[in-house]
Amino acid sequence: MSEIEQKSIEQYFSEYGINDPDEKIKLLPELTRIVYDRNMHAVWYEKADDAYKKSQYAEGLKELDGKIKEMFDDFLKNKKEDNELGDDQLA
Repeated sequence: MSEIEQKSIEQYFSEYGINDPDEKIKLLPELTRIVYDRNMHAVWYEKADDAYKKSQYAEGLKELDGKIKEMFDDFLKNKKEDNELGDDQLA
């Protein structure tokens, strides 16, 4: 795993190209909880004093990063589908 560090919600929005405040609001409730959990795992990883604990926290981070990626992928996929439906209705 690359260097483990905390990330802000805004970093994720930037990473996935979500700049519209209305779109951000749709993601915030669930995203806030998951990013908080992810960042706590990063803190625990930094404070862990043995390799076994570090590996467990690193595994937890991978799972949470996967959930965050899945959340954004689903959101962007649904956004694309909504845009395509809107385009079909205009034609």
